[in-house]
Parts: sequence; C-alpha cells; structure tokens
Amino acid sequence: MTSTRESTLLRMKKYLRISRDKKLFQQKAKPYKLIFSYIVKQLFLPSKYNHNSGRVKNFFVSLMFIFLLYITVLSPLIKTGVKIVQQTAKKIIIFQDWVEDNFSRITPWLKPNYSKSDKFLPYKIYTPYFIDNTPPGAYDFTLEQNGKLEVPIPAPCQGTIRRTWFQGKNGSFRTAKGAGQIVELMCDGTNYYWLMGHLLQGSPPRKGTRINKGQPIGIQGLTGRTSGHHIHAQIHYRNGQRITNRKVTRPLVENYIKFLRKGSD
Repeated sequence: MTSTRESTLLRMKKYLRISRDKKLFQQKAKPYKLIFSYIVKQLFLPSKYNHNSGRVKNFFVSLMFIFLLYITVLSPLIKTGVKIVQQTAKKIIIFQDWVEDNFSRITPWLKPNYSKSDKFLPYKIYTPYFIDNTPPGAYDFTLEQNGKLEVPIPAPCQGTIRRTWFQGKNGSFRTAKGAGQIVELMCDGTNYYWLMGHLLQGSPPRKGTRINKGQPIGIQGLTGRTSGHHIHAQIHYRNGQRITNRKVTRPLVENYIKFLRKGSD
C-alpha cells in the first residue's frame, strides 16, 4: 500500500515538474498548463509537498458553500422578493384606480358650480369627436351661435386667468402643430383649472384677469392643428397635472355643455 502511494506521488511530481526549490512549474510551460498544474497541485498534493494546499482547498470549499447557499436559500428568497414587489405594485395601481374612480365622491371641490353667471344666448354644440386622446383626457366640441363659429367662449366657472400662451404653429392641417392659442382658467374654491385651445389668436384676457362665470374667455378659432372650428378642452390639477380619468372630468365637461346650450339670458 505504501509503495503504491509513493509511486503515485512520484508520478504526480514528475507530471507537475516540482523541483527541490519548490518551484511550481517550469517557466517554458504554456499559461493554461501552468494554471491547471497549479490547481491540481494545490488540491491533491499533501501539505508536506505544498504548504499552500490547505488555503486553496478552503477557498474552493467556501466557494462551493456559497454556491449551494445561493441555490438553496438566496435564489428562492430573491424570487419571492420579486413576486412580493410585483404584487405590491399591482395593489398600488389598483388603489390608484380606485381613488381616481371615486375621486369625485371623496373630493367635493370637483362638483360643478351652478351659481349665477353673466348673460349670454344659448349655443348649439356639436360633438362629432367628443373624446380626444391627443393628449389623453382631452375633449373636443364646437360652438355655434346664429350660424357663426367665431363666437365668444363663456367661462365654465368664476375664477382667474392662470396663463395664456401659444402652442405649436399655424398652417394647413398637415403642416400645423399644437393646440394654438390657449387660455387657462383657475376656478375659484377648487383645486383645478380649465385649459382651452384653438382660440382666435390674441383673443384671451391677460394673465391675472378676474373672470365671472359665463363671461367670455376668448373667441373660438382655428389656431394650431385643427380641421375646423372647435374647442380643445382639458382639466388640470392646480399643480399642472392633467386629469386623464374621464370618470372625474366628463361630468364637468358635460355640465358645461348643458350650461352653454341653456344659456343665461
């Protein structure tokens, strides 16, 4: 048994070319052979032939332990954590949808104001493309009065002109861009404002002007990219965020249209 072991060691020493001064390998050997020889030596030779074999063995044992730990413990934990995050995100989205769906009931400031307004004659309202998703949450409708389309736009509420500005450029339907002349009206006692576009350029009152309900806030026009006279309407929160949930905004727009059709003469 002893002779067999000694012969095995002699063969390994010959294969690894271990010299008396404990050099690991000959300098003329190829790099990949040097690495392979070093690993074999560290793993299989007894410590009396190689004083560093214990450290290398411990390293590989630790590496194997970490790999097994990852497979048996860390990997399942990571997968479970990812599932929990995904489920939490879905619940957050569901909660946000619920808040949006019930927003008009839990926030009374979004209820339309039916107070007295300035006098104006009833309008004919056309809504062939009422729902507008450019951008999402917008509405389009056309006002007509006595056969005219360039008509004053009554304010949907009492408030203050927040801003007037021009978006895009005028031109043909193919070359024009944006909503053209825009006016923003912040409604008193609320946390939202109306944005209306495609107005006659230069028609809106100046920023900071106080407006009564029913008082003109501009003239319906053809500015920006439009195929015909109409109002592009959006409703935004005070901070500028556009309200895209139509369950919240549509009642406001429909009540405004009823208000325009009824008039206040």
